[in-house]
Amino acid sequence: MNSRIDHFMYAVPSLDEGMQWAADTFGVQAAYGGEHVGLGTRNALMSLGSTYLEIIAPDPAQSYEGTSGEKFANLSAGGLVTWAAEGDLKSIAVGVNETGLETHGPSVTQRKTQTGEVLVWELLFPLGSAHGTRMPFFIDWLDCANPKDTNPVAGEFQSLSITTSNAPDLSGVLTAIGLDLVVEDGAPALAVVIESTRGTVTLASTEETANIKMR
Repeated sequence: MNSRIDHFMYAVPSLDEGMQWAADTFGVQAAYGGEHVGLGTRNALMSLGSTYLEIIAPDPAQSYEGTSGEKFANLSAGGLVTWAAEGDLKSIAVGVNETGLETHGPSVTQRKTQTGEVLVWELLFPLGSAHGTRMPFFIDWLDCANPKDTNPVAGEFQSLSITTSNAPDLSGVLTAIGLDLVVEDGAPALAVVIESTRGTVTLASTEETANIKMR
């Protein structure tokens, strides 16, 4: 099975402040992405070469009660929330199911860009994982260009660190879907290392973002 890291989700309570943080951190302005209608969120995007960074925040133009937007609005600071892998979702679902987990999807998702283009993609979510957001969700961009190829380049992705309880269990799921990543035992956390024009940048989850439940 051929799967790859697609992107990392960095949650902030305010997108304007998150975009300013990105500019200060990387020396590059993130591109506004658009709104996730019905989910209470909006985003901005930056390429990391082989993957990309999604800065995600509540959308004040939407009612985000009971949505991810509400969870992000209550954050005291930004932090990594979760990550996504790209591949054939039917094959990924089979691999995940064989490890004993159920999945939801694939389901069609879309957003409109600032130029009016409608982007359409599919998502697949693992259900019931004890690893929370250390377990990735899955995406297929269908006929859309991958955002890593269409957004300002903030740097080059170097590594992803994952710690969780019962690391061999999560490692087994990732191996089943074709991802060769090291998972270590420890307190729930994610960290991404990026080489930028301003030096090495490490983005990490916080205690708040590590405990957000996305589904």
